[in-house]
Amino acid sequence: MALLANTNTVSANQQTDTEECNVTIGIDSSGMAFDKTDVSIDVGDTVCWIWENESMGHNVAEVDSEDSDERTSGGVYSGEPATTVDFRHTFTEDETFHYICEPHVAGDMRGKITVGDGTPVQSEERETPGFNMVLGIVSIGCALMVTVFKELNGLE
Repeated sequence: MALLANTNTVSANQQTDTEECNVTIGIDSSGMAFDKTDVSIDVGDTVCWIWENESMGHNVAEVDSEDSDERTSGGVYSGEPATTVDFRHTFTEDETFHYICEPHVAGDMRGKITVGDGTPVQSEERETPGFNMVLGIVSIGCALMVTVFKELNGLE
């Protein structure tokens, strides 16, 4: 999790300075989605979520995965939903950052930011390495025992 760079709210008649923003994300024309939902940036870049005078309040809340609807405890959070927001976050490590708008997550208002190489995909580890091999050896052993038993007892 990266450190929070800057959070502040801008009044409607104040000019927003976006010079430090490598990417600016707002609200799309429907008012129910972010205008950029899949962004790639470099480590050290700052993303700014900025909107003014929206008809409904929105926010940015980090979630654990693209399917999660629950805010990550201690994660990146812009605060309570607001109609005017200027929230900035600088990403300091490779990661895949998923976020939602809490009041509109049911409408699938979410986004993803890939920072650098993103979060490495974890390969699934087998709980019992070689299980299939052991099962095969046991099966062959049992088959041999049955064959030998039948031959010794003339049951074929």
